[in-house]
Amino acid sequence: MHDVIAKQAVAKSFSNAAKEYDQFARFQHELAKSLIDMSPNERKQNILDLGCGTGYCLPLLSQQYPQASILGADIAPGMLAFAQQQHPEFQYAVADAENLPFPEDQFDLIFSNLAVQWCDDFSQVLTQAYKCLKPGGHLVLSTLADGTLLELKQAWSQVDQHQHVNQFDDEQDLKNMIKISPLVVEQLHISTLYDFHSDVRSLTDSLKRIGAHNITDGRAKGLTSPRAVKQFMQAMESFRQEAGLPASYRVLSACLVKPN
Repeated sequence: MHDVIAKQAVAKSFSNAAKEYDQFARFQHELAKSLIDMSPNERKQNILDLGCGTGYCLPLLSQQYPQASILGADIAPGMLAFAQQQHPEFQYAVADAENLPFPEDQFDLIFSNLAVQWCDDFSQVLTQAYKCLKPGGHLVLSTLADGTLLELKQAWSQVDQHQHVNQFDDEQDLKNMIKISPLVVEQLHISTLYDFHSDVRSLTDSLKRIGAHNITDGRAKGLTSPRAVKQFMQAMESFRQEAGLPASYRVLSACLVKPN
C-alpha cells in the first residue's frame, strides 16, 4: 500500500496547476488517446470523466460517443473552473472517486485517465464505480503503479532518507483488487512508459507544473538544501539515455464491465 494521500493537498496542488497543466502534460495526453482507443466501441448515453482535470479528454470522448451526455468530475475546484472556461459545452461536478456523489446505475461509461492513483484505496474506487455504473456499463481507467519515477527515487536515495517521490500501489495489489471486485475484466495491460527531458530541471519542473510533486503524508517537510539538490542532479545523470533523461511511468490500463 502507498502512504496516506493528503487529499486537500492534492486538490490544492492540481487547482494551482490548472492554467499551465496542458502545456506540460505530454505523457498524460498521449496515454489519454490510447485509453480512448481501449474504450468499448458501442453506443454510450451517459458518461463520467472521473478526474477530468482541465477537460482535455472531454472533446475526445465526445468524438468517440457523439450522442452521449458527458459529465466532467474532479476533486480540484480550480481544475473544474479552468475546464468550464475551456469547454463550456460540458457539465461539471466536484467529486472524490472514493465517495462519488452520484445515483446508483447512472453511467454507461466511467472514464478515468491517470487520476485514481491520488486516492487512498483503489478497491473503494472500484466499489464506487460499480455502484454508479448501469448493468453492462464500463469502467475504463489508467492508474500508476509502484516503479513510477523510479529514476528520481533511486537518485534521491543517494542523497538522503526522505521520501521525495510519491509512492504508488504495487501492481500485483492493483490486479488483486480488480480480481476480487464485482467488475469483470475485458482488457488489462501493464506497461512501463517513458517521458524524456533534456535536463533534470526540465523533468522536475514538468512534474511541479502539472501538480504531481510529492503530496503524501510521508514527504519531507521544509526546504531541500542546494547541496542536496546538486547531489540529486548529479545522481540523475547516470540514467541519461540518447533521448534524454527518462521519467518512467508504470501504468495499469483496464477496461472493466459491470455484469448485466
